[in-house]
Amino acid sequence: MNGQEQFRAEEGPVGRREYDDGAVVFVADVGVGRDASVDVVGDTAIVVADDEQYEFDIESGENAQAFIKNGVLTVEVNA
Repeated sequence: MNGQEQFRAEEGPVGRREYDDGAVVFVADVGVGRDASVDVVGDTAIVVADDEQYEFDIESGENAQAFIKNGVLTVEVNA
């Protein structure tokens, strides 16, 4: 984290998984029923949940996709 408030979802911090093909996936539970959105700008994921905004660093990659489904935030970064 880069001095910003660390994003902590209802059940804990952002999880990070690395795969053999170089892909990295970040996941977090933002809570079902919350008004939440996510956007990726450069190597930063910006999450807005209700009236709160959080940012966390992600790896630079050629292709990053972020989405929230059923209260679960997922950011996929392909190397």
